[in-house]
Amino acid sequence: MKIKKKSMIPSIVTMGNMVAGFFSILYAAKYDPIMNNVETLIIAGTLIFVASVFDVADGAVARALNVESELGMQLDSLADAVSYGIAPGVLAYSAYFYKLPSFYGLSSGALLAAIFPVCALYRLARFNIQDSGSGFNGLPSPAAGIIVGIVPALFISDNLFLGQIFFEMPMFAYIALFIAAALLMVSHIDYSKIFSDIWKKGKPAVLITAVVIFLLLFTSKAWSVFVVTMIYILWGIFRYICRFLTKSKA
Repeated sequence: MKIKKKSMIPSIVTMGNMVAGFFSILYAAKYDPIMNNVETLIIAGTLIFVASVFDVADGAVARALNVESELGMQLDSLADAVSYGIAPGVLAYSAYFYKLPSFYGLSSGALLAAIFPVCALYRLARFNIQDSGSGFNGLPSPAAGIIVGIVPALFISDNLFLGQIFFEMPMFAYIALFIAAALLMVSHIDYSKIFSDIWKKGKPAVLITAVVIFLLLFTSKAWSVFVVTMIYILWGIFRYICRFLTKSKA
Protein backbone atom coordinates (compact mmCIF):
# COMPACT_ATOMS: atom_id res chain seq x y z
CA MET A 1 0.00 0.00 0.00
CA LYS A 2 1.46 3.31 -1.13
CA ILE A 3 1.21 6.08 1.47
CA LYS A 4 1.02 9.70 0.31
CA LYS A 5 3.47 12.04 2.01
CA LYS A 6 0.67 14.51 2.70
CA SER A 7 -1.27 11.85 4.61
CA MET A 8 1.58 11.56 7.10
CA ILE A 9 0.85 15.04 8.49
CA PRO A 10 -2.35 14.06 10.37
CA SER A 11 -0.65 10.82 11.42
CA ILE A 12 2.13 12.83 13.06
CA VAL A 13 -0.54 14.82 14.93
CA THR A 14 -2.11 11.52 15.99
CA MET A 15 1.23 10.43 17.39
CA GLY A 16 1.14 13.60 19.51
CA ASN A 17 -2.00 12.15 21.08
CA MET A 18 -0.23 8.89 21.88
CA VAL A 19 2.93 10.60 23.18
CA ALA A 20 0.85 12.77 25.54
CA GLY A 21 -0.84 9.63 26.86
CA PHE A 22 2.50 7.87 27.24
CA PHE A 23 3.97 10.75 29.26
CA SER A 24 0.81 10.83 31.36
CA ILE A 25 1.51 7.21 32.35
CA LEU A 26 5.13 8.04 33.20
CA TYR A 27 4.16 11.00 35.39
CA ALA A 28 1.38 9.07 37.14
CA ALA A 29 3.84 6.28 37.94
CA LYS A 30 6.23 8.80 39.53
CA TYR A 31 3.79 9.70 42.30
CA ASP A 32 5.06 8.82 45.78
CA PRO A 33 2.48 8.98 48.62
CA ILE A 34 5.25 9.48 51.18
CA MET A 35 6.72 12.45 49.32
CA ASN A 36 3.20 13.57 48.36
CA ASN A 37 4.48 14.97 45.08
CA VAL A 38 0.96 15.61 43.75
CA GLU A 39 2.33 17.78 40.97
CA THR A 40 3.11 14.59 39.05
CA LEU A 41 -0.58 13.61 39.22
CA ILE A 42 -1.63 17.08 38.12
CA ILE A 43 0.68 16.88 35.11
CA ALA A 44 -0.51 13.35 34.30
CA GLY A 45 -4.16 14.43 34.34
CA THR A 46 -3.46 17.54 32.29
CA LEU A 47 -1.62 15.47 29.66
CA ILE A 48 -4.74 13.36 29.08
CA PHE A 49 -6.57 16.56 28.19
CA VAL A 50 -3.63 17.64 25.99
CA ALA A 51 -3.94 14.30 24.18
CA SER A 52 -7.55 15.19 23.35
CA VAL A 53 -6.40 18.42 21.71
CA PHE A 54 -4.19 16.38 19.37
CA ASP A 55 -7.10 13.96 18.88
CA VAL A 56 -9.38 16.74 17.67
CA ALA A 57 -6.63 18.32 15.58
CA ASP A 58 -5.66 15.20 13.63
CA GLY A 59 -9.18 14.77 12.26
CA ALA A 60 -9.39 18.46 11.38
CA VAL A 61 -6.03 18.33 9.59
CA ALA A 62 -7.00 15.16 7.70
CA ARG A 63 -10.24 16.74 6.48
CA ALA A 64 -8.50 20.00 5.55
CA LEU A 65 -5.89 18.13 3.49
CA ASN A 66 -8.48 15.64 2.19
CA VAL A 67 -6.29 12.71 3.21
CA GLU A 68 -8.60 10.73 5.50
CA SER A 69 -7.60 7.08 5.33
CA GLU A 70 -8.09 3.67 6.93
CA LEU A 71 -4.51 3.77 8.22
CA GLY A 72 -5.17 7.09 9.93
CA MET A 73 -8.31 5.70 11.57
CA GLN A 74 -6.41 2.69 12.94
CA LEU A 75 -3.58 4.86 14.25
CA ASP A 76 -6.15 7.11 15.90
CA SER A 77 -7.76 4.16 17.69
CA LEU A 78 -4.42 2.82 18.91
CA ALA A 79 -3.43 6.25 20.21
CA ASP A 80 -6.83 6.59 21.93
CA ALA A 81 -6.32 3.20 23.61
CA VAL A 82 -3.15 4.55 25.23
CA SER A 83 -4.39 8.05 26.12
CA TYR A 84 -7.97 7.30 27.15
CA GLY A 85 -7.70 3.68 28.23
CA ILE A 86 -4.40 2.81 29.84
CA ALA A 87 -3.34 6.30 31.00
CA PRO A 88 -6.55 7.04 32.99
CA GLY A 89 -6.40 3.58 34.58
CA VAL A 90 -2.80 4.07 35.70
CA LEU A 91 -3.54 7.59 36.95
CA ALA A 92 -6.60 6.43 38.90
CA TYR A 93 -4.51 3.75 40.60
CA SER A 94 -1.65 6.13 41.43
CA ALA A 95 -3.94 8.87 42.75
CA TYR A 96 -6.60 6.83 44.57
CA PHE A 97 -6.81 3.08 44.17
CA TYR A 98 -3.41 2.22 45.63
CA LYS A 99 -5.06 2.86 49.02
CA LEU A 100 -7.50 -0.04 48.58
CA PRO A 101 -6.70 -3.31 50.37
CA SER A 102 -4.95 -6.34 48.89
CA PHE A 103 -6.15 -9.91 49.29
CA TYR A 104 -3.66 -12.79 49.10
CA GLY A 105 -1.17 -10.45 47.45
CA LEU A 106 -3.66 -9.31 44.82
CA SER A 107 -4.39 -5.57 44.82
CA SER A 108 -8.10 -4.79 44.66
CA GLY A 109 -7.15 -1.28 43.52
CA ALA A 110 -5.25 -2.64 40.52
CA LEU A 111 -8.19 -4.85 39.57
CA LEU A 112 -10.53 -1.89 39.83
CA ALA A 113 -8.20 0.27 37.72
CA ALA A 114 -8.10 -2.42 35.01
CA ILE A 115 -11.83 -2.00 34.39
CA PHE A 116 -11.26 1.29 32.58
CA PRO A 117 -8.81 0.17 29.86
CA VAL A 118 -10.92 -2.96 29.27
CA CYS A 119 -14.04 -0.86 28.65
CA ALA A 120 -12.14 1.74 26.62
CA LEU A 121 -10.62 -0.85 24.28
CA TYR A 122 -13.98 -2.56 23.83
CA ARG A 123 -15.57 0.81 23.08
CA LEU A 124 -12.93 1.64 20.47
CA ALA A 125 -13.16 -1.80 18.83
CA ARG A 126 -16.95 -1.60 18.67
CA PHE A 127 -16.79 1.86 17.13
CA ASN A 128 -14.34 0.67 14.45
CA ILE A 129 -16.60 -2.14 13.21
CA GLN A 130 -20.00 -0.49 13.52
CA ASP A 131 -21.86 0.91 10.55
CA SER A 132 -21.18 4.64 10.18
CA GLY A 133 -24.92 5.27 9.98
CA SER A 134 -25.79 3.36 13.16
CA GLY A 135 -25.23 6.32 15.48
CA PHE A 136 -22.64 7.18 18.08
CA ASN A 137 -23.40 4.75 20.89
CA GLY A 138 -21.55 4.90 24.19
CA LEU A 139 -19.60 7.68 25.84
CA PRO A 140 -16.62 8.58 23.61
CA SER A 141 -13.38 7.38 25.18
CA PRO A 142 -11.79 10.89 25.14
CA ALA A 143 -14.59 12.29 27.33
CA ALA A 144 -14.38 9.29 29.69
CA GLY A 145 -10.59 9.54 29.90
CA ILE A 146 -10.67 13.28 30.49
CA ILE A 147 -13.23 13.15 33.32
CA VAL A 148 -11.31 10.41 35.12
CA GLY A 149 -7.93 12.03 34.52
CA ILE A 150 -8.82 15.63 35.34
CA VAL A 151 -9.99 14.91 38.91
CA PRO A 152 -6.44 14.38 40.25
CA ALA A 153 -5.48 17.61 38.45
CA LEU A 154 -7.97 19.40 40.71
CA PHE A 155 -5.89 18.66 43.81
CA ILE A 156 -4.24 22.05 43.30
CA SER A 157 -5.69 24.28 40.58
CA ASP A 158 -5.59 27.97 39.70
CA ASN A 159 -8.53 30.26 39.06
CA LEU A 160 -8.14 33.77 37.70
CA PHE A 161 -10.70 35.17 40.14
CA LEU A 162 -10.49 32.83 43.16
CA GLY A 163 -6.76 32.16 43.15
CA GLN A 164 -5.42 28.74 44.10
CA ILE A 165 -8.05 26.08 44.86
CA PHE A 166 -7.35 22.87 46.78
CA PHE A 167 -9.76 20.00 46.21
CA GLU A 168 -9.61 16.24 46.68
CA MET A 169 -12.64 14.20 45.68
CA PRO A 170 -13.56 11.57 48.30
CA MET A 171 -12.54 8.02 47.43
CA PHE A 172 -16.12 6.67 47.21
CA ALA A 173 -17.16 9.51 44.90
CA TYR A 174 -14.16 8.96 42.61
CA ILE A 175 -14.80 5.21 42.46
CA ALA A 176 -18.42 5.90 41.48
CA LEU A 177 -17.31 8.37 38.79
CA PHE A 178 -14.64 5.97 37.54
CA ILE A 179 -16.99 3.00 37.21
CA ALA A 180 -19.78 5.13 35.73
CA ALA A 181 -17.46 6.55 33.04
CA ALA A 182 -16.18 3.06 32.20
CA LEU A 183 -19.68 1.57 31.91
CA LEU A 184 -20.99 4.53 29.92
CA MET A 185 -18.34 3.81 27.28
CA VAL A 186 -19.78 0.33 26.65
CA SER A 187 -23.39 1.48 27.00
CA HIS A 188 -25.74 2.18 24.10
CA ILE A 189 -26.50 5.74 25.14
CA ASP A 190 -26.41 7.96 22.07
CA TYR A 191 -23.74 10.66 22.33
CA SER A 192 -23.70 13.15 19.50
CA LYS A 193 -20.42 14.17 17.94
CA ILE A 194 -20.61 17.70 19.27
CA PHE A 195 -17.26 18.87 17.92
CA SER A 196 -17.87 17.32 14.49
CA ASP A 197 -21.28 19.00 14.32
CA ILE A 198 -19.72 22.34 15.24
CA TRP A 199 -17.10 21.90 12.51
CA LYS A 200 -19.81 21.21 9.92
CA LYS A 201 -21.59 24.48 10.80
CA GLY A 202 -18.71 26.46 9.40
CA LYS A 203 -15.86 28.69 10.47
CA PRO A 204 -17.92 31.15 12.61
CA ALA A 205 -19.14 28.32 14.86
CA VAL A 206 -15.63 26.87 15.12
CA LEU A 207 -14.17 30.30 15.94
CA ILE A 208 -16.78 31.05 18.62
CA THR A 209 -16.29 27.63 20.20
CA ALA A 210 -12.52 28.04 20.19
CA VAL A 211 -12.76 31.48 21.84
CA VAL A 212 -15.14 30.23 24.55
CA ILE A 213 -12.94 27.22 25.30
CA PHE A 214 -9.83 29.42 25.42
CA LEU A 215 -11.48 31.86 27.85
CA LEU A 216 -12.65 29.04 30.11
CA LEU A 217 -9.22 27.44 30.11
CA PHE A 218 -7.55 30.79 30.76
CA THR A 219 -9.77 31.66 33.72
CA SER A 220 -10.54 28.30 35.33
CA LYS A 221 -8.07 25.81 33.81
CA ALA A 222 -8.70 22.28 35.15
CA TRP A 223 -12.07 23.14 36.65
CA SER A 224 -13.40 24.33 33.30
CA VAL A 225 -12.38 21.00 31.74
CA PHE A 226 -14.10 19.08 34.53
CA VAL A 227 -17.34 21.08 34.39
CA VAL A 228 -17.67 21.12 30.58
CA THR A 229 -16.93 17.40 30.29
CA MET A 230 -19.36 16.57 33.09
CA ILE A 231 -22.10 18.60 31.41
CA TYR A 232 -21.47 16.71 28.16
CA ILE A 233 -21.70 13.34 29.97
CA LEU A 234 -24.84 14.24 31.91
CA TRP A 235 -26.48 15.74 28.82
CA GLY A 236 -26.19 12.39 27.03
CA ILE A 237 -27.74 10.58 30.00
CA PHE A 238 -30.52 13.17 30.24
CA ARG A 239 -31.40 12.80 26.54
CA TYR A 240 -31.38 9.01 26.88
CA ILE A 241 -33.81 9.12 29.82
CA CYS A 242 -36.10 11.55 27.98
CA ARG A 243 -36.19 9.34 24.88
CA PHE A 244 -36.82 6.25 27.01
CA LEU A 245 -39.74 7.91 28.80
CA THR A 246 -41.16 9.18 25.50
CA LYS A 247 -41.04 5.69 23.97
CA SER A 248 -42.62 4.10 27.06
CA LYS A 249 -45.57 6.53 26.86
CA ALA A 250 -46.11 5.90 23.14
